[in-house]
Amino acid sequence: MTVFEFVFSLYSLLFGLAIAQVFAGFGNTLQERHKLKVGWLTPLLGLFVILDLTSFWEIGWQLRNFFQRPYFLVLIVCVLLAGIYYLAARLVFPRNFEEWPDFDVYYFGHKHWVFGGIFLCNVVAAAVLFAMGSPFMRLPLGFANDVTYFGLLVPLLLVRSKRASIVLLLLMLSRYVVFPVLGLLGIGVHSHVF
Repeated sequence: MTVFEFVFSLYSLLFGLAIAQVFAGFGNTLQERHKLKVGWLTPLLGLFVILDLTSFWEIGWQLRNFFQRPYFLVLIVCVLLAGIYYLAARLVFPRNFEEWPDFDVYYFGHKHWVFGGIFLCNVVAAAVLFAMGSPFMRLPLGFANDVTYFGLLVPLLLVRSKRASIVLLLLMLSRYVVFPVLGLLGIGVHSHVF
């Protein structure tokens, strides 16, 4: 087992559990949908969290040459990031549907924790990738990806309007289609990084 495989197994286990939390939230919601006012906000947030967690696997892959030995500090950072993201994923859907029958009310009551945790994890990941000189961070496509990501994430954290939140979430979700397609087409990419 390589050092990367050793570190990545811990990292991916925690991120896999976070994704499972969101899927469980979708499943529980489907089972109880006749009792709930689900709306659009929480399902869109759940989809965003699944896609963003998946993007962290790509970040892990970009860091594969960084791991020469399993330094305790690296393991702690991985555990903290994955733990914060797990907590954010856990808060996407309410646990008690009787207490939160209106998911829009729940969304606005918990979105600061969810987006705040996601923001923190992504700032740390971007800083690490930048410090390591990741080629994707230097490409026009990578820069545009980061600018649009944080340019949408910060307003999502702050906005209080339901309509504005839905529009921002839809724009955020569209990034997960647009940027990979641009990358595959070679637009904004000087060398093959995928």
